[in-house]
Amino acid sequence: MIIFTDHKMAIIAGFVLAFVLIGVATASGGGLDADQVLAAVARWGHFLAGITWIGLLYYFNFVQVPALGKVSAETKAELFKEESIVRRALFWFRWAALATVIFGLLLLAGLWKSGGAAAISTDIMIGATFGLIMWANVFFVIWPNQRKVIGIVDATAEEKAAAGKKALIASRTNTILSIPMLFFMASSAHFPVFG
Repeated sequence: MIIFTDHKMAIIAGFVLAFVLIGVATASGGGLDADQVLAAVARWGHFLAGITWIGLLYYFNFVQVPALGKVSAETKAELFKEESIVRRALFWFRWAALATVIFGLLLLAGLWKSGGAAAISTDIMIGATFGLIMWANVFFVIWPNQRKVIGIVDATAEEKAAAGKKALIASRTNTILSIPMLFFMASSAHFPVFG
């Protein structure tokens, strides 16, 4: 079956299955109003995009960067070509970061609408602040510098090395921030620690 051989079809099948199950679950419970649907979609989107983003952040920091440090320049050139693993991972990384922030802002807007500033807890704000810093690192530091490293933007060997160091520092900063960020984001719903 094509859903097992084509990644795009597998993603579509996952969404179709989710919507069918959501429809069955909500039909038996009397349905949801528009605000509840928006909140559910925002939370689900935030969660799904966030897993993709942070999963790729950890892949880069724990797998790809250490492995690339041990390969030849020729191998790196091959890995940086169009449609390579590196470019595909960077594509999903930056757009997952943006989707996570958009869905997160929708969640915050829904909380604000339902209860004002009092509905937005300290732990949510800590997590959201770290998430926004991390997103800014992705779009304004990591991606512009990675474009030089992987050859999308022309750069000398020295410029590529400097860009690689900047991207690495921003990526490691995101790794450090992701650990408390995930704690505070999860604590808001599962084990509130701050009001």
